[in-house]
Amino acid sequence: MPQRLIVIAPPGYRLTKHGKLLYRQPAYLLCNDPDAPLEQVLQAYLWRWDIEVNFRDEKTLLGVGQAQVRHPQAVENVPAVAVAAYSLLLLAAVKAYGPTGVSNALPPPAWRRAAPAPRPSTMQLINELRHELWNQAISSAGLHPFPTTTPENQKAQKPTPKIATSLFYTVAG
Repeated sequence: MPQRLIVIAPPGYRLTKHGKLLYRQPAYLLCNDPDAPLEQVLQAYLWRWDIEVNFRDEKTLLGVGQAQVRHPQAVENVPAVAVAAYSLLLLAAVKAYGPTGVSNALPPPAWRRAAPAPRPSTMQLINELRHELWNQAISSAGLHPFPTTTPENQKAQKPTPKIATSLFYTVAG
């Protein structure tokens, strides 16, 4: 079967401003369609990389495949629900902030402000969702305005979070 080997030269880099130009290892792509245009092969590789990143995020951050259920129907449904929730999170981020942006509601820590990422990470999106859900739960709990005096026989009322916030915190933690 004819194959096509594509060798991608690594970009050069310097450890210091006037240091020697160094290179990493080249990348090799093997394509089973020798007539495919180079741009199409490279685009498919880049898309595949995003798919692999999504698989890693689903397994490590969301725990797909680690549900502790025993009922046969739940064993089938739990991973599908987790992947569907992850898909909805990604779609909501694209709809709210565009394909390459993330909200500025939670600025990154000072040590991470060096270079903006090409797209938001899954943890950034989860933290943004937590921020919005918790903000909604806290603001709707009736904390404003604060009472100036409390009757003698009454304890201060504790805010009760919404069930979605509690469930999300439990799953994400």
